[in-house]
Amino acid sequence: GVNDTSAQIDTGAIPTRKANLTLSIGMTFQLAFNDLNSPAALEFINALELQLQALCKEADPHNFKKVQVIKLSNGSVVAESVAEYNYPNNETQIQFLNTQLDAVLTDILNDTSNLNKVSQAFNNSSVTLYDVTFQPTEIKNITDLKPYVNCSGFANYTAGIINGRWQCNGPCKTNVDYCNHHGDCLNDVFKGPICRCYETSLVQYYGPQCDLSRRGPGFYAALFGSLGAALLLLIIIVIAVIVKKRYTGMWKRTDSYSSRLSVFEEDFFDFSDSSYRNLGFEDNYTSEVFSPDLKKVDTQLQVTTGRPEVLNINP
Repeated sequence: GVNDTSAQIDTGAIPTRKANLTLSIGMTFQLAFNDLNSPAALEFINALELQLQALCKEADPHNFKKVQVIKLSNGSVVAESVAEYNYPNNETQIQFLNTQLDAVLTDILNDTSNLNKVSQAFNNSSVTLYDVTFQPTEIKNITDLKPYVNCSGFANYTAGIINGRWQCNGPCKTNVDYCNHHGDCLNDVFKGPICRCYETSLVQYYGPQCDLSRRGPGFYAALFGSLGAALLLLIIIVIAVIVKKRYTGMWKRTDSYSSRLSVFEEDFFDFSDSSYRNLGFEDNYTSEVFSPDLKKVDTQLQVTTGRPEVLNINP
């Protein structure tokens, strides 16, 4: 059902807007007019009411209810009538009835052409408007219609004013949190509000007001997928750490072996600091660092050296 629907208004119980009209018709007053139910009086009344209805309805065609002659008195024929207008379920029209109708109706009844129409109905007798008086208003504005508004025909609907009119508001409108923002609220005019709960791959809501929930298949798929990805990442990290440690150990062993060869090279083949300045040569000997290619050195060969002999090559 819709959120807003027309309210049921007890129009028969609402007070009407009433105007007292007094006209004088230039005819001889008959004693039978004292009894409004006499044939002569009824004939006169029916003719007058027919003319007045057209004029009074012109003032407000939508809300005009009726006009009724309530008294005939002597003095030519003085006819007292009451025109009634219904108060509608509309703030604008209520204000028109209360503030503008009196001037509009008075102008219509004072119009010469309209009075001539009444005169023709009574053999062209003269017709004069004596008075137009409105009775006190009982309905001041739209809120005064509240006692006459009924929404009982719609389940859980409540009356409210919308755009200057009484309407029945559905429970989904008056209670926007009815489905806890987890579903669409639908108005059922016979059963009341019904929730259509949301469902996604991650979560599913249920219950009369979508106040309960359960995990959807997508949630578990995402959960196990995340755990699998985390486990795979952990395995990769562990493997990387192990590989790094192994290569780091190999590099350390290689560096140690190279260091030992370097020490051997420097200590065994470095003659720059030898105390023997002349190795059997008469001339001065200039020592230089000898750096053999260690890749071709047999490190397993046992070498024994003795003290060199000094020879004089010049006899």
